[in-house]
Amino acid sequence: MYAVFDANNFYVSCERVVNPKLNGVPVVVANPGGIVLARSNEAKALGIGMAAPLFKIQEQVKQFGIEVRPTRFTLYADLSARIATILHGLFPMVEEYSIDESFVFLPDSAPIAELERQCIYARERILSWTGVPVSVGISTTKTLAKVAVKLAKKTPSGVMSIVADTSRNTVLKTFPIGDIWGIGRKLSAKLPAYGINTALELAERDPIEIRRKFSVTLAYTIQELNGISCFTVDTAPKPAKSLMCTESYHEAIGESEVLLERLRALSARAGTQLRKQREVAGGMGVFVRGDRFHKERGFLALQEMTTFAPPTANTPTLTKFVEDSIGNLFVPGSLVKRAGVFLFDLMPEAHRQYGLFENPDQQKIEKDDRAMKAIDSIERKWGQKKRTFLEIKV
Repeated sequence: MYAVFDANNFYVSCERVVNPKLNGVPVVVANPGGIVLARSNEAKALGIGMAAPLFKIQEQVKQFGIEVRPTRFTLYADLSARIATILHGLFPMVEEYSIDESFVFLPDSAPIAELERQCIYARERILSWTGVPVSVGISTTKTLAKVAVKLAKKTPSGVMSIVADTSRNTVLKTFPIGDIWGIGRKLSAKLPAYGINTALELAERDPIEIRRKFSVTLAYTIQELNGISCFTVDTAPKPAKSLMCTESYHEAIGESEVLLERLRALSARAGTQLRKQREVAGGMGVFVRGDRFHKERGFLALQEMTTFAPPTANTPTLTKFVEDSIGNLFVPGSLVKRAGVFLFDLMPEAHRQYGLFENPDQQKIEKDDRAMKAIDSIERKWGQKKRTFLEIKV
């Protein structure tokens, strides 16, 4: 048995935790680029769509008094970690699936009433200790648990279980194909041509035929909809293959010096996170994007990439590549709305891999590592601004 704990309108709920005056009023959370990332139920009822540009809903914001809040990812990550800590304290196997969602393994031998009681208790504790409301779906597979949690969000109790075959078929008969876990927009648009419009119609198909026409993942989804578990709870942390730091700007950047300063700061942040994970990167990329809603000054979509030999987490090395690339990333007269850096080919720093014909200067590598550890220590003691200044000056 599986349960999925899904925080309701998570970003909005976090904003309401720190500002209770937002309770009961329509709220949207938008990134610096002016894109709506989260909506309260009140805002959804007014027709505010997900990923809606703020400039397109200004009339609704004024007419209905919608509260617009900027993203605060540090706050969201903190509350997400608190919720995960609570779940780990109540259940032996927990998979932190995303920032607002976790799967929990439940014993098959326990009566469903007892499992519901445990989940209700966990839900109440999360609400009491963090202030974030969550919904819980319980079923024999992860996919059915995801179906159950969507229905739980519409119930007063916030908990829904799908166990018996009759109840499962009743639910799946009217459940839209596009709302099934793992089925995206493109796939949901193709399936009706094969006579598949609901979850039940998909569940009744032959998995072998579906695997041949589409994919093995969709075949597994059919098995899951029929109560056969194919996706287990994964409690082991997945090693990251890449790392990205990005920013969106409320006021678009039109000067290369300002853009260079922001990219330096992003590369410093990426280097710090990489060292925190005790990893090094084999390559790096930098990108900039223009404003896709205002293309009269030209739309930028530029990117530069490089590889490092040997792999590194040294911030001066990262910022030097940014400085060398700025001439290819900025077009005079254009506006930059979003920028970022990404590191790839990550590996543990203790297992740096060198090329067959490379002769790395081990003494210099160790010296750079000591310098970065010293700067990280200064950051922990004096703050991020002091760190960024020192890293750029090194």
